[in-house]
Formats: sequence, structure tokens, C-alpha cells
Amino acid sequence: MLTEGSIVRAFEISDRNPKSWIFKLLKDGEYSTHLGRIDHNAIIGQEYGSVITLTKGEIIVLRPSPRDFLRSFRLKTQIMYADDCAIACSVAGIGNGMSVGEAGTGSGALTTFLAWAVAPDGHVYSFDINEKHLCNAQQNLQLTGLQDNITFKIFDIREKFTVPPLDAFFLDFSTPFEAIDTVTPNLAGGGHLICFVPNWGQVEQSVEKIQQNSELALQQVFEINRRDFNINPKKHIMRPSFRSIVYSGIIIHAIKILT
Repeated sequence: MLTEGSIVRAFEISDRNPKSWIFKLLKDGEYSTHLGRIDHNAIIGQEYGSVITLTKGEIIVLRPSPRDFLRSFRLKTQIMYADDCAIACSVAGIGNGMSVGEAGTGSGALTTFLAWAVAPDGHVYSFDINEKHLCNAQQNLQLTGLQDNITFKIFDIREKFTVPPLDAFFLDFSTPFEAIDTVTPNLAGGGHLICFVPNWGQVEQSVEKIQQNSELALQQVFEINRRDFNINPKKHIMRPSFRSIVYSGIIIHAIKILT
């Protein structure tokens, strides 16, 4: 049952370009849309999946996913796409109760996926050298309700640091190879190191640095491709979308070994 403080996604029921809105439920609160005013009191007490009738249409009340949150974020940096974030978390086996780290917080896209995956009992340590980016990410994460599972730190990850043993660490900035040797000591045995880079030169340097580190074993290097389709069931038409993400970046995966 939805209560005051629950975070919901209101999704427009429409055949063409449906819109959605994410907000926290407040007693006597309301949210204005082109379909009319959404009365929070009409949603409190309902369940996810409930249909609410507005003045000019209907909405479905849904539980927002990390992908949904990203669409509402204020972006000040290039972010990892949702598909890349989800696959990176899957490769590292991120789940409830784990402790993970990331460097290159940016706008908080990967941070959201990590915090979502480790919640409610795990924790994320997020590092960035740019205070403005970190503050923006903190504001973005307020919308998700996951901020209690995250520690934000203004820090250059290329310098030595200490945190509790981590199950995984994610490097999402242009020169991850410069931080591999400082991150590795903070990984628990069998812990995962994930680097996300856009250019082949960065792949070469990162892989070389991993192979030079006796505590790391390279596992895989790959990219993710996605092709969306436009579908019209009434006319039995399906064709590739003209707008697609052809390329985003390359994921490098290594694990911590105990020698």
C-alpha cells in the first residue's frame, strides 16, 4: 500500500508519446500536468499499478526504476546510459548488502543503479574531484530516496585512500588506468573492478595496467549494442527506430585475486 513519503511514477495512458512524472507523495499534496491536477491523497492508500482518472485523461501509478530516475536528473556531465549501468552491475553481481565504490560520480547515473542494487543493507562510496558535479549528483539522488545508502566524497581517486573492503569498484572517467593501483588494495578477495571508457587508447592503457598488477585478473572486454523499434500493432508494422544509441563505450572487467 502506498503511504505518505512513497516515491511514485505517474505514467500517462496514451497511444502516442506518453509522458510520466516522478514525485514523493505528501498529504494534501498535488502535482500539475497537462492532464490535470494529480491529487496525492487520491493515490495514498492505493497500490502500485492503480489507474487514477484525471480531468483530461488517466495515469497508472508505478514504482520508478533507476532508468526512470535518470530521465528526471539534471545533467551537468555526460552519463553512462542506463543499459551500460545495468549490465555493469550485473557483471559485478551487485546485490543487497554489498559495499561498492565508484569514481567519477558525475550526475549520479551509475550511483543510482548501484545504490538501488545494494539497498537496503549495502552501501556506496562515491568519489569525484569536482565539487559542483558532486553537489548536483546529491541533489539528483534526493529524488530517489536512496541517499542514505551513499557516502559522497570530494577526492582524487588516484591518491591512496582507505574504505572498508569493497565487493566492487567502478571507474567511470577518462583515465581509469591512473587509479587502478590505488583502488585495488580496497577490494576484497574476488572483488570486481569495472572500467568504462569510450576510446580504444583508454582500453589499451587500462588493460595493460591491469595485467601489470599481480592482484588483478582480466576477465572480459566488451561493448553493448542496442537497437530500438517503432511498432504499430494495428497495421502490423515494425521497423528500426531512426534514432538509436549506436555506440556508448567499452566495459573492462577484472577481479581481485589473492596471491
